[in-house]
Amino acid sequence: MRQDEGKESTSQSESQAGEQDGQQVQQPAKPDPAKASEVKKFSHAEALTNCRLDPTGKYVFAGAEDFGVYRWDLETGEKVIYRGVHDSWVRRIDFSVDGKQILTSGWDGRIVVWDVEPESLKTVELPVEKDTDETTANSGEKSDGETKPEIERVVDSPVRVIEAHRGFSRWVHAGPRGKYIATCGNDKIVKLWDARRWKLKKEFVGHGRHPYAVMIHPDGESLVSEDLMGEIFIWNAKTGQRTRELKSVMTGFDNKFQADMGGARDMAFNADGSLLGCAGITNVVNSFAGQQDPIICIVDWQSKEITSHLRTKSNAAGIAWGVHFHPEGYVVGAMGNQNGKGTVEFWSLADEVEEPAEAKPMSEGCEDGASDDSADDKTEEKKPRDIKPFHVVEVDKAVRGLDFTADGRRFVIACSDGSLRIYDM
Repeated sequence: MRQDEGKESTSQSESQAGEQDGQQVQQPAKPDPAKASEVKKFSHAEALTNCRLDPTGKYVFAGAEDFGVYRWDLETGEKVIYRGVHDSWVRRIDFSVDGKQILTSGWDGRIVVWDVEPESLKTVELPVEKDTDETTANSGEKSDGETKPEIERVVDSPVRVIEAHRGFSRWVHAGPRGKYIATCGNDKIVKLWDARRWKLKKEFVGHGRHPYAVMIHPDGESLVSEDLMGEIFIWNAKTGQRTRELKSVMTGFDNKFQADMGGARDMAFNADGSLLGCAGITNVVNSFAGQQDPIICIVDWQSKEITSHLRTKSNAAGIAWGVHFHPEGYVVGAMGNQNGKGTVEFWSLADEVEEPAEAKPMSEGCEDGASDDSADDKTEEKKPRDIKPFHVVEVDKAVRGLDFTADGRRFVIACSDGSLRIYDM
């Protein structure tokens, strides 16, 4: 028996004895946002558009502005390229329920299904640039004339390609029970697909402008989508009927370009489906120049009301690109600021201070858009509460994507400089 095996056995015996004597075994400390620190950083030549961790936590995937999707092994740093199918940016990545496949949606209207771990990878040698270093050339030293070529590992054979939407295919989401997949696009249609055969099951029509995101509720009975005008629609998944409409503040009119801007850049449910988070923008002045405010709206699923607005600590102009519900109960958001920098911010919903109920006309705040249109209707709702973060992680580049491991101890962010950064907390 190896010495280390003996030590392990002794340690286990001592631990068991301690438990038998009534002693408490020390448990791992809970994840602490205040201790979040960057532990690894991977680089890419083009700006990244999003990122997702696979369910096992072994790989992190990211889309980039060069139309590729990239997979990094978190331990070894090995990089694999998924390319040759999308001819546009990939803004959304999701995983099949079993975690064996990734789903990518592109602005080319396509949804592409890939294997997380393909059976074979192509090895491609990149062209080698000749050494033009004058010091070496004039030193009299002999060179062997050989430079080891750089290698790319490439996946260019997807499992399936679906021409899902006319115009941008903005979102793809695999439902929690593995039966259905939801998508939406610039044809203003939300679609529900059979997850195995990709047969179209139902279309949901009613958005007046482009829907940006769609999620299947954990109960499998409902869908929720949000469009360019910040309108949040809740649908009956079986009948296709719209059951509720919420008008959020996540919209605005760009005065310079004379265009409406808004919609959810990210959307997520918490584990039990009692809360929905929508990340995006509000108070738009010039969206193309980054003159708008980032915001995350929290929807209480039982009441179907927007109860909270999560605001950044600095009030800096920018975009909320990501939202995540942490296992410990707080909400995490990813921000890209107008100044080119970013933040990862943490909000507590449990500790928010109750404010006195203040009656507001339904036209001011976040209200049920399906209400009676009568001018005499005096129905009023409580204004959503503004909440500031309890902790902020500063990042020197704009953050465009965020994801956590299942245990909540590690998160990854995708940045505008092409870097993929890993934090432990």
